[in-house]
Amino acid sequence: MAQKLNGRLTLTKIPKELIQTSQNGDKFIYIDIVPNRNGADQYGNTHSVSVYDKQNRKPIYLGNLKPQEFGENGGGHSNGSGLPF
Repeated sequence: MAQKLNGRLTLTKIPKELIQTSQNGDKFIYIDIVPNRNGADQYGNTHSVSVYDKQNRKPIYLGNLKPQEFGENGGGHSNGSGLPF
């Protein structure tokens, strides 16, 4: 069985000036995924996701990630309750 990181991002926190356009017209941002210093929080989140705002010289927090097993019998998407359905 394999593990992946699962979570959600708050897209409304991304300043429009940080959204870039690729040569083929796709919109994208550069993100940082950082492990939590103190390990998992009370909800099992082990990593945080942020985008760095160079103009204001500060990171903008976008969300959390937690490990989840997937593959044979590992389930898929989590609804936030810890159950794989």
